[in-house]
Amino acid sequence: MGKSILFRSLIMVAIGLIVVIYFSPIWWVSLKAPNYPPEAFPDGIRIHFHIDGVFNGCRKRETEEIQVGEGLDCLHEMDTINHYVGMYPIASGGIIERTLSQFLFSFLIVLLIAFMMNKRKLQVSVLTLGFATIIAWSYVTLFTPGGIKYMSTGYQQALQVSMDMEPDEFQDWSGMQAMQENYQDSLGRFFRDKVKIEKQTNTLITIANIIIVVLLFSMLFIIGGTILKNNLFYWLLIIIPILLPVFFIFEYAGWLWWFGHNLHDMAAFTLKPFMPTVLGEGKVAQFSTHSYPHYGFFLIMLSSLLLLIAGLIRRKQLSK
Repeated sequence: MGKSILFRSLIMVAIGLIVVIYFSPIWWVSLKAPNYPPEAFPDGIRIHFHIDGVFNGCRKRETEEIQVGEGLDCLHEMDTINHYVGMYPIASGGIIERTLSQFLFSFLIVLLIAFMMNKRKLQVSVLTLGFATIIAWSYVTLFTPGGIKYMSTGYQQALQVSMDMEPDEFQDWSGMQAMQENYQDSLGRFFRDKVKIEKQTNTLITIANIIIVVLLFSMLFIIGGTILKNNLFYWLLIIIPILLPVFFIFEYAGWLWWFGHNLHDMAAFTLKPFMPTVLGEGKVAQFSTHSYPHYGFFLIMLSSLLLLIAGLIRRKQLSK
């Protein structure tokens, strides 16, 4: 009884952390150069990556010598710097993942709640009800006019900043329309190539629809495996959430590779394709780059550790 309470308590704490993680900064990146003196820019040109968007990480700096009415928008500043070497705006990366993030995190929570259930019927009921709720929610959000209002506040704020719009200007959009408009706007902000932008946008929509279908079939697959009493599917309920930090690192590194290997030929300065720094410090032209985890990533690691301990306790229970 004591171990059952312990393993469920660990999972409940991990679920709470997953909720907090969604609203937390996960990673930060900063550019430093002589023309951004530390007296005015103590953190350089800094941005914060969240699950549902990328945000300004610069602090407002005031001294007796320097008085500013408004802090620098470092997200825009970094985009401006990057475009000189042909890099696309930051908002064009990971746009599908950000759009689907609230449903993916809800998916993880449903898996963990089902894992806590002792009986297969309860597991199947939790999975069926939870997945049905996610499907209905995602359909209304992504495919119906005005669905954007059911997206996270962070996503809407990031969209507003990225497209320089007021909230009432996009409140009639569906989630998919918001993603498409934001992507087109990002690609065309500095580089005017309508044919290429249209082609890339069509590819984006196709990939997004494929991912949504894959997620749908994954839900059905997990429910089917649980109904058939396959132990592999039971353990997948906790293994998938445990791997969240791995998913993030691969995703983050993959997009950095894409940005560094898809430099636009209309750039003011020509650079060879390169791999931006994933973790640590690097150098690009006269800029030093800094890329490190924020507190949200440490919360991800903590949640995975708690789930790992819970899984080991559960495995020991079932082996008796």
